[in-house]
Amino acid sequence: MRNSINFTKESKISTIIAIILIAITTIGISKPIDDYIEFSPTGYEEISRIVTRNGTIINTTVPDTGEHLEMNFKKNGGLYEVHVVHFDNPFTLLNFWYTFVSDYSDGLAASFSAIPFIYGEYNDEYMKMQISAWYRGVNNLFFVVYGPKRSVINDLKLQLNRW
Repeated sequence: MRNSINFTKESKISTIIAIILIAITTIGISKPIDDYIEFSPTGYEEISRIVTRNGTIINTTVPDTGEHLEMNFKKNGGLYEVHVVHFDNPFTLLNFWYTFVSDYSDGLAASFSAIPFIYGEYNDEYMKMQISAWYRGVNNLFFVVYGPKRSVINDLKLQLNRW
């Protein structure tokens, strides 16, 4: 009877390990910011592209530890900003995330905008413009798309996530 109990515990542990390994492989390998330098969304005119070690996203300053890619595109007369920031560690990413969301919303929205270290998403309007921001903790990447039309913001977000 005792051996069957141990077998059940070992079986559970093996199952849990298998689930974790499957989850890790489906999440994917992290993409560094270099993979996004060539991002060229279909149907958009590129206006500018710059990589810095800091910079500003709307009114929020990116810390020096964040490698920041800023791209500006034009579509149907509207100007759209796309930002991709890679942080050296998940703690800096998470700190920046809560600062960013707090800059454009109340503290309550910031509290419920993320599953710490895993994923966060925030969508709102700021100064009559649309903001869509998200992060992926698995590769310490933070994204923002900012511009006048929600439908174009959603299209850029979709193209970024497929890149």
